[in-house]
Amino acid sequence: MSGYDLAVIGGGSAGLVVAGGAAKLGARVVLVEKKALGGDCLYTGCVPSKTFIRSARFAEDLRRANDFGFADIAPEFKDDSFRSISERVAHVIANVGEHDKPERFEAWGVEVIFATPRFLSPDTVELTTLGGDKRTFSAKRWCISTGSRPAIPAIEGLKETGFVTNEEVFQLQKLPESLIVLGGGPIGLELGQSFARFGSSITVVEMENRLLSKEDKEVSTTVEEVLRAEGVTVWLNTKALRATTANGQKVLTVERDGEKTELQAEEILVATGRRPNIEGLNLEAAGVKYDAQRILTDQYLRTSARHIFAAGDVTGHFPFTHMAAYEASVVIRNALLFWPLMQRTDFRVVPWTTFTDPEVARVGLTEDDARKKFGSSAVRVYRTHFSDNDRAHAEGDTRGFAKIICIGRKQEIAGAHIVGPHAGELIHEVVLAMKQGLSITALGSMIHVYPTLTQINQQAGVEAILESFSKYKKWLSLYLRIWR
Repeated sequence: MSGYDLAVIGGGSAGLVVAGGAAKLGARVVLVEKKALGGDCLYTGCVPSKTFIRSARFAEDLRRANDFGFADIAPEFKDDSFRSISERVAHVIANVGEHDKPERFEAWGVEVIFATPRFLSPDTVELTTLGGDKRTFSAKRWCISTGSRPAIPAIEGLKETGFVTNEEVFQLQKLPESLIVLGGGPIGLELGQSFARFGSSITVVEMENRLLSKEDKEVSTTVEEVLRAEGVTVWLNTKALRATTANGQKVLTVERDGEKTELQAEEILVATGRRPNIEGLNLEAAGVKYDAQRILTDQYLRTSARHIFAAGDVTGHFPFTHMAAYEASVVIRNALLFWPLMQRTDFRVVPWTTFTDPEVARVGLTEDDARKKFGSSAVRVYRTHFSDNDRAHAEGDTRGFAKIICIGRKQEIAGAHIVGPHAGELIHEVVLAMKQGLSITALGSMIHVYPTLTQINQQAGVEAILESFSKYKKWLSLYLRIWR
């Protein structure tokens, strides 16, 4: 096979953006994928999980029918089978997957090859097709975007006992009566809460001292309170020691504060992080350095082999589809252009959302991080609550708050945390303010439609404006007395 301007290994979110964008710019591009285009996001991540969560949210809304003026309703699965939920997930995957068909990328000029790649040298890759045939090709530039997969903890007997991850859970045809969720991060909590709403008895086991350990502490506390109120059992500071089976149940032995306990459930869901998909690539032959968590890259997303780039989960930066797309856009520019036109990555303002109910959205520093970095005297925190928002009352969901962390005399936004309805949508005007280096007062002076949930951000800005004028209170009082 003749050489290419750019070869992309991995047809997930990052790889598709790189291949499609480069081809549209006139580069000769080849895209190599083992299975199917779309990657984890389409088949086992964002698309199925958000579909799954929406069905679970609907079930919860039905249980709250009385809150909205209707008679009580008990949700039931279609044909009395959990299969209907899995079928809905599969249907949505199929619809969204139309955007990732090989024909679409081929129409843009991308050559799509389904095969297993292996580097023979920094410039050459050997492909093994599904039929076992082998062939080689070379390229001037490369992008490795092979994604990640679930990290399975080394727990005695876990493999023999059996478990599911996000890669199998959406194909379940039967609702487990009980489920142990290993991991109190985003994946574990999103799926755990959904299964609880479908009717499973859920136990979450987390080694850290709080859920969502990367989030602000107040946010973690709020989410834990919500889950416990919905009947989810939460074990914090708990280490899983071994797994086995007994009486048709899966038994997990855990340890907390030196005391061992046996937890039983019909199924175990493992959600304890991710690891990069790099096995079999023979990166040593390409001169690409890596460790257990990532392929190592510089600020231009170049690997240790400077003509080979990496993007998406495999870089270990941020395990989000939107960040995969961002890194892909950086790779397109840097792989096709040369200094000084190359672009550095900018991870200063990176938002993300955990799609529990209520949602958790974040950008920038937590309060603790800001105080450590800038000193407590330089930090000002503004909190507004959904219970003070008129639209939240109309929607019947007043849980949660917005917390905006500001620094310095100019009150520049250093971080924002929203836990509440549609938090993932509400965070974006704060993201824009941070990106543009605006003060929190910009949110207060901006006109917001009434009644909307976005006014929770506006209220924080209004409070900052009023605070800034408070130092003139004495003079204003004197002026008003003279005026009268």
